[in-house]
Amino acid sequence: MDAALEASTRDRILDAALELFATHGYAGASMRQIAAGVGMRASSLYNHFDGKAAILAALIETYGPARGASRLASPAYRALSADPEGFCRRYAADWLEQWCDPGERRFMELLNSEPSRMAEHRAHFVETLFDREVAAMADYFGRFTLEGRIRAPDPTECARLFMGGLTFVRLQHLLMPPEPSPREVVAEALERAVDNFLALVAVRA
Repeated sequence: MDAALEASTRDRILDAALELFATHGYAGASMRQIAAGVGMRASSLYNHFDGKAAILAALIETYGPARGASRLASPAYRALSADPEGFCRRYAADWLEQWCDPGERRFMELLNSEPSRMAEHRAHFVETLFDREVAAMADYFGRFTLEGRIRAPDPTECARLFMGGLTFVRLQHLLMPPEPSPREVVAEALERAVDNFLALVAVRA
């Protein structure tokens, strides 16, 4: 099968599965329903995934914090390794884009819908977020500090402080209210959070 066609089919399977999992729960969605959502036979679905568990694992990798951790290793971020302000603003902008993705919102609904059934995957989510992504952020903040661009006596705690501020914005405007705030409101809240963080870590004469 052509690689582009394979990727397109895989994406359509994941989209259909995410919608079904979020709506009916992981247990309430069958491979047959997922196949129907894509317009293929259930038997053909197994050419792409071994079963529901494999589909769920793929969704975790697609929408989970591994995406953020991988992003930090990209050339776009490496190019900002001497620019803490540019780095922080790019990070907040990328998170805003991800948070406003409808698929991301459905994924969070899925992750929180069945705490006991999703325990293993929630643990993987947390481990990736608090280990891989915080460590990657700490590397940047440690480098910024060594070069005299910011003050971060403990780069890991500095990373937690920065990420925690952005996460609070997400909770307040997107996850907790009955209706999410407009994108521009979230963007303004993130900008204030970044401004405040940069003021806190600024090098003083």
